[in-house]
Amino acid sequence: MNALDIPSRTTWVWIGLVAATCVTWWFGVDHPLASIGVEFASASAVTIAFAKAFFIGSEFMELRSAPRALRRAFECWVVVVGAAAVILSVF
Repeated sequence: MNALDIPSRTTWVWIGLVAATCVTWWFGVDHPLASIGVEFASASAVTIAFAKAFFIGSEFMELRSAPRALRRAFECWVVVVGAAAVILSVF
């Protein structure tokens, strides 16, 4: 790859995953939003984790090009289990 090449979609997803990991780590340590509460930080961290799971499944496990039923089942799993995890992390 020379200096003028545009990064691929996979590269952008990887950069986003690294950024999301940094944000999640930032929520785990002392941050300015601590006054809002631990519930906000934990719900945000769990939401980011399931967003990362969606992007990993879609891009790196190639579910983006999988049959529609498998792709929809994976998307439903991410939404349902992610929502349950967020609800459980808040209460």
